[in-house]
Amino acid sequence: MNWSRMILDGIVVALVFNLTVGMFWLIMPNAYSSMLPKEIKNAAPKREKKEVALLASILYPLYILIFAYMIASAYQAGITGFWNMFWMGYIEMMFVNIGDFFGLDWFFRKKLKDKIMITGTEHCKAWETKEWMKTLAIPEHWILWPFLVCPLVGFICSVVGTLIR
Repeated sequence: MNWSRMILDGIVVALVFNLTVGMFWLIMPNAYSSMLPKEIKNAAPKREKKEVALLASILYPLYILIFAYMIASAYQAGITGFWNMFWMGYIEMMFVNIGDFFGLDWFFRKKLKDKIMITGTEHCKAWETKEWMKTLAIPEHWILWPFLVCPLVGFICSVVGTLIR
């Protein structure tokens, strides 16, 4: 396994993912309301079809491009074998997870809360850092991602990667 390549790819993928999500969160905060803590989700106005479609048109291609990059990079680096590809995909997606946790859920939300706050949710306690971390960030990034999302990405990368070899 090529550790330096995996670390650099993980950093690149994390930056691309988190900067893209953060930029569009600033532009259209209500589109992300379904991904926020339950209290905010319930207080937020109903998302418009346009917002849902625009968010989908951003996130789905982003995920596909990230997977394609991860697989192509592993292929180009000569990474072979199901388990090597699996762990490379898993670890690179953990970089995205850690970047999302510290970058988006903690720093970005804390510093730009006024710009991403959805009209009508100003009274929600879930916007406070401690509550946000307790109700969303910690369960999502330290349970869901390591045990479901990252293994799934590792599996997809390893299956596709071994099929193209």
